[in-house]
Amino acid sequence: MKLEPPDIATILQTEQRKLGKFLRPVAILLMIIGFIGLISPVFLSTLTIGLIAALLILGGVFWLVHILGSNDRHFADWLRPLLLLGTGIIIVMNPAAGIASLGLLFALYFLLDAYRNFTAPQLSGGIGRPWFFFSGIVDIIIALLFLMTWPHGSLILVGIVVGVNLLFDGIALLLLSRIA
Repeated sequence: MKLEPPDIATILQTEQRKLGKFLRPVAILLMIIGFIGLISPVFLSTLTIGLIAALLILGGVFWLVHILGSNDRHFADWLRPLLLLGTGIIIVMNPAAGIASLGLLFALYFLLDAYRNFTAPQLSGGIGRPWFFFSGIVDIIIALLFLMTWPHGSLILVGIVVGVNLLFDGIALLLLSRIA
C-alpha cells in the first residue's frame, strides 16, 4: 500500500480538471458558506439536514420512477424508495431529530477516524506518528463533545463542523487556484 501523498502538480491537475474555470468561484463560495456556518451554526445545521432530506426524497422519487418503468416488480423493490421517501419526509417534518441523528453519525465518524489515526503509523512504519496521534486525540475530543451534548448540542456542533470543513476546503481550493 502506497502511503505517500500525491505531489502538488497532480493535485492541481485533478482539481482544475474537475472544476476548470470555476475553481476560484467555488473556493470563495465554500469559504462564505463555511464562515456563515461559524457565525450561525444553527442555520448551517438546518441547511445541511435540509439538503440531506432533499437528496433522500429525490432519490426515493427516482427509484419510484425506475420501479414503475420496470416490467419485473417485486414487493422488495418498493422498500428502497419507500424508505428513502419516508426518511426524507420524517426529516422534513422533524428537522431537530434529523440533526440529532446526524450528530450521532458525526460522533461515530470521529471515533472511527481516531482509531484510524492511532493505527495508521503502524502501517506506515511510524511516518508522521506525532501528527496522527494528535489528530486522533482531537477526533476523540470532538466525538466526546457530540456525545456529551447530544441531542441539543448537535444543533450547534453539526453547523460548526460542517462550517469549518467548508471553510478549510475553500481555503485549500483558493490556494490551489493561486498556485495554478
